[in-house]
Amino acid sequence: MFSFMGFLWLVLSLILSLISGFSLMSPAWFTHGDVSFGVFVQCRGPVNAPCNQTCIVYRTLEEIPDLFSKITAIILFAGWLILSFGALLVLSWTIIPAGLCQRRLCTPARYAQTAAVVVTILGLLIFPFSLGSPFAKQICISSFIYMSGKCFLGWGYMMAIITVLLSCFLPIIGRYNLNEIKILRSKITRSMV
Repeated sequence: MFSFMGFLWLVLSLILSLISGFSLMSPAWFTHGDVSFGVFVQCRGPVNAPCNQTCIVYRTLEEIPDLFSKITAIILFAGWLILSFGALLVLSWTIIPAGLCQRRLCTPARYAQTAAVVVTILGLLIFPFSLGSPFAKQICISSFIYMSGKCFLGWGYMMAIITVLLSCFLPIIGRYNLNEIKILRSKITRSMV
């Protein structure tokens, strides 16, 4: 049995999972001049001509420049995986029979989405610690933990923050979805009787 809240929960779960992955791969978490860096990507070159930029994608943890960036990468990637897993659980809920939602998939999906929010917030709070690294000090000049120096906050970091704030509503919507299904089921059984 599919409800409006269920549809909203499904669409928001999938969209926020995609946006979260997109923001993780963005090099624009902090920018200064022609240099911008994020969790997994660093780019150098003119911002107004992205085709002329040279980007380095960190494929392994050894390539990431400092310890706090490595910790952040692990935590944020884990948060994105958990959020995507929750979105897949919500997607699979649309395929299975209605009675299995509450007992088998909806509750674990809500818990997964809650865990993803907590893990992602932790990663977003740890990322500014990397501004104290020699790598960030070379780019941002006089940067320190939670002080960006001459760097500016980029759209990738802001997008990650907005995504996690919107993801806070997913478990709540999932809970309302369960209540709406119970109401619809009771109305259908009353009309059948």
